[in-house]
Amino acid sequence: MGEAGIDRRVLDEVMEGVLRVSRRLFEEGLVKSTFGVVSARIPGTDYVVITPSGFRKERVARENLVVVDLDGRVVQGRLRPSSETPMHVYVHRNIREAACVVHTHSPMATVFAIIERDIPCVSSEQAFTFGGRIPVVRRYSFPGTTKVEELEAIVEALRACRVALLKRHGVIAYGEDFDEALDNAVVVEDIATSAILALLLGRPKEFTEEEIEAIQEFKRTRYGQRPSK
Repeated sequence: MGEAGIDRRVLDEVMEGVLRVSRRLFEEGLVKSTFGVVSARIPGTDYVVITPSGFRKERVARENLVVVDLDGRVVQGRLRPSSETPMHVYVHRNIREAACVVHTHSPMATVFAIIERDIPCVSSEQAFTFGGRIPVVRRYSFPGTTKVEELEAIVEALRACRVALLKRHGVIAYGEDFDEALDNAVVVEDIATSAILALLLGRPKEFTEEEIEAIQEFKRTRYGQRPSK
């Protein structure tokens, strides 16, 4: 067992996942410079692995990662955790299925965050992946906020959709595993780009609730592989 009674093998797996997602976010152009955060809950514990403050995501190494508890207190690591630790641990604490949480400043999605506007559901990709609009969090929150009402507004938006827009700031997304969290961050940037171009060129028609439900039913019953009996 490692520090704080954490199983070393499990910790290694979680840290490797955080590093992999961090590198991919950089490669996809969703984070630049020292911006962006990746965190992941250590299964079976109340601890979270999170990237450090002020580090470029493509350069973060295992020894730079920090382990915090669900109150944001450091329990393992030499560096200061991300300044957005309060937001990340609040999401992990209140959304149990949030195994991995990512925060990006992806350019096109952030445009919608800047103008405080939901991303309209104008593509089948968005209807399929997210089941509707990408919501803007109803309250503005200063980066690194510890105000419960602001953090609760973020969780409220994420309960409606696994991606949300932080007013005049960026994107927060989560997944039940590393791949889903990464995919959500990547796909929201793609659909934001498509929406902006569509809005520039014309008046795209938004999917109706009935159309979205039909696509979701297709996703549930006809898409992908099913376990063999």
